[in-house]
Amino acid sequence: MNNRTINSPQHEAKFVHREKELADFVENARVALQWLALDGTILWANKAQLELVGHERGEYVGRSIRDFHVDRAVIDKFLSRQQRHEDLNGYEARMRCKDGSIRHVRIASRLYREDNGSLRTHCTTFDITEEKRSKELEERLAAVAELSNDAIINQDLNGVIQSWNRSAERIFGYTADEVIGKPISILALPHEEDETPKLLDRILQGKRIEQYETRRKTKHGQIISISLAVSPITDASGRTVGACNIASDVTESRRTVEIQERLAALVESSDDAIIGEDLNGIIQSWNRGAQRIFGYRANEVIGKPITILAVPGRLDEIPQILERIARGERVDHFETQRKAKDGRILFVSLTLSPIRDGTGRIIGASKIARDITERVQAEEALREANAALIRANADLEQFAYSASHDLREPLRMVASYSELLKRRFGSELDETGELYIRYVVEGAHRMEKLLKDLLTYIRISKERAEPAEEADANYALEQALANLQAAITASSACITHTALPKVHIQSFQLEQVFQNLIGNAIRYRREETPEIHVAAELRGQEWVFSVKDNGIGISPKYKDRIFGMFKRLHTSSDYPGTGMGLAICQRIVERAGGRIWVESEVGKGSTFFFTIPAR
Repeated sequence: MNNRTINSPQHEAKFVHREKELADFVENARVALQWLALDGTILWANKAQLELVGHERGEYVGRSIRDFHVDRAVIDKFLSRQQRHEDLNGYEARMRCKDGSIRHVRIASRLYREDNGSLRTHCTTFDITEEKRSKELEERLAAVAELSNDAIINQDLNGVIQSWNRSAERIFGYTADEVIGKPISILALPHEEDETPKLLDRILQGKRIEQYETRRKTKHGQIISISLAVSPITDASGRTVGACNIASDVTESRRTVEIQERLAALVESSDDAIIGEDLNGIIQSWNRGAQRIFGYRANEVIGKPITILAVPGRLDEIPQILERIARGERVDHFETQRKAKDGRILFVSLTLSPIRDGTGRIIGASKIARDITERVQAEEALREANAALIRANADLEQFAYSASHDLREPLRMVASYSELLKRRFGSELDETGELYIRYVVEGAHRMEKLLKDLLTYIRISKERAEPAEEADANYALEQALANLQAAITASSACITHTALPKVHIQSFQLEQVFQNLIGNAIRYRREETPEIHVAAELRGQEWVFSVKDNGIGISPKYKDRIFGMFKRLHTSSDYPGTGMGLAICQRIVERAGGRIWVESEVGKGSTFFFTIPAR
């Protein structure tokens, strides 16, 4: 090709056309372009650049780039580097648009030298405002996720964990490094691994899962209850690519709910009235027990003052009790009266406790009312019966005492005149007459002994059961043995004893117990020499005395009967006595706060035990 061809009109026209196409392309390009002088003066800008800032060409070209940037220091640094002939790539700044909005931009610049040797900068400006916003949003969401009390877990559609926040670590025990890239089924309970695929199927169908309660397993094997919300994660095209799980540990709240439900069930099933009221005495809750006891249904009393149950004359009790509750006091087993719907006056036992809100402030009272009407009436009837019994016993004792005392004199007369009759007419009586007189005399003597024992029993019963001074059991035993000396000598009885304690009982009464028990051991003996041993040992809070013999013994079926008044297992001809000795022993021991019993076997002797409290 020669010079003439190159400089031909056709070639020049083609060049001009190409130059025009290039200028049009640059002017209408979607990328924002502008030329700057080294001092920052705007030399040219294409339409995309003008649209970015919102200015007309005449408002923008010819001015300094500084006029359109928010951060002066940032643009000064940019121009300084430009004046040092540096090419820049990815330089971020903020531009102020005509409408006042701020756009985040990323600038790429390249130095260009004109044919005349002057320098200018060609700048490409990329609007990264939405990118910035998305990044900031992601950062905020990441910060929220890290600060959340809930576990926030992202997974792909295969159930593989993609993200794991701190609360997920706290709740499930795994660190992010331990679980990211692992299947989320590691949290599933045995035999429940198919739950995750089912949830993912619902997510793929475009459904959102909210407040789904289930259970999961922690790293350490603990089973926890969680409330799960699952949302789809979509890409830019709207295609679902994964799921975001938000899990709340509701183990404690579930337990709290279960406890509340159990308490509510207990309240409703209680036979007692359980009533909640505020500090003004307004009824807030009312269970079935309250309806049963007082007759009102819940809708008849809730919102009403508790004074509807008050008995005239006891209205002051309610505000006084509420004042104590407001001070944080508890009221236990306060017995009073209340009025039922049908007008009946009930005796009730009240227990009240303060009700507090979440801050600990007292806002009301919980009241448990138990109907004790039957108990109070029974106690009153028992008091009346006891009073009547005491009067009857007093009359009976007085009668028995008088009768026993008054009968002794006629008996002595019968015995005396029978003796005189025998002496005066004894020679004239035959054998039968003498036998009859002997029966009369013996009967009179037995009757006198019986009345004497009866008087002793009555005297013991009438004595006041006051704390006695300390009695030496060794001395009481010595006195009893002295009284029994004749019987001991006649039977050649061998009586031994251990060291005995001092106890709180009247000395003469303890002496009488020893005398009766040892006397019985001598009386109910076998053919061999009687052997009797007296002992005492401390067991807990009482002294246990024992009187052991080798006598005829007692059948177990009679071990309780023998302590009754006038109860005898043998005839007086076989073994003399009145049947009052053991009854007297029992009365003495019981009035001293103890008890008496026997262990025995026929033919193998008996051991009588009695106790006296140690003080």
